Amino acid sequence: MNTGKYALNGNQFDIGGCRYVFKKRKKATVNKPPEYLIQLTPKFRYVSSLFPAGEEGLYVFDFNSQKYILKKNQNEVEIDKETI
Repeated sequence: MNTGKYALNGNQFDIGGCRYVFKKRKKATVNKPPEYLIQLTPKFRYVSSLFPAGEEGLYVFDFNSQKYILKKNQNEVEIDKETI
């Protein structure tokens, strides 16, 4: 997944030719938080659960065995690789 800042339109944002959508589970569990991320186009794909990381709008997720930090603001999404 590419890192950077992307415009947020409702619950969707685009990276290159891919559209990503924030979704909410009907029922969250201990191991599955309420929010998750899907890739809608060009081909549907479940991406990852979005694990809260402290402050509001800050999440950690896993994509292709790489951990990322996602910061969701009102009009923008920022994605960075998690460094340990």
